[in-house]
Order: sequence, then structure tokens, then C-alpha cells
Amino acid sequence: MELVNVLTIFTSIDFSCNKFNGSIPEEIGELKSLYAINLSNNAFTGAVPSSLSNLSQLDSLDLSSNKLSGQIPSELTKLTFLAFLNLSYNQLVWRIPSGAQFPTFDTASFGVNKGINMGAFFNSR
Repeated sequence: MELVNVLTIFTSIDFSCNKFNGSIPEEIGELKSLYAINLSNNAFTGAVPSSLSNLSQLDSLDLSSNKLSGQIPSELTKLTFLAFLNLSYNQLVWRIPSGAQFPTFDTASFGVNKGINMGAFFNSR
């Protein structure tokens, strides 16, 4: 089913613990009123959408326990209100962005991603 109009006044989305698969739509970045997104414990694949950086009010982002791959978009450092982040248990690679509050997140926020350079993360703290 294709939705022609989607309400943009949601403040939180919790689609955790479903069997959703495929990529996370870039259009999620158009829901500018979001304070919290929980898409954990699904089977999402592909990259973390860089459009999430458009959600300037975002306080909580949980994408853990999926099959996301690629790099963590450096654009996510624009999320200056982000207080909780969990990207663990995915297949992410390379470096953790070092801007804004990213160095303040606990290593558990990124744990169990075989391709992430945790040494670079520790050195940037």
C-alpha cells in the first residue's frame, strides 16, 4: 500500500520487535516533529539513512539489533539534542563520527558491530 499523505505531527515512533525488513526509508527524515525513534529488533538492512540528520528535535534513536550495514552517517552529528543512541548489534563498519555529542555516548551504543573501529572511538574521547 502506498500512502499519499503521511501525518508529520508524530512525536515518537516505536516499531520495535516486529519482523520489518528492507531498508529504512529516507522519508523518515521528513517527520520533523519526532523526539524518539525505536526501530530495534527488526531485520532492517542497508544503510542508516542520513536523512535522520534532518530531525533536529530528536532526543532518542534506537536502531539496534537489525542488519544495518555501511558507515554511520557523519550527518548524524547535527543531532545536538540526541541524548540516547543505540546502534549496537548491526553490521556497521569503519569509524564512529567524532562531532557533537557522539564522543559522550557509551561504547555499548555501538557495540557488537564487527567493522567499527572502537580504538579510534576511544582515542577521540
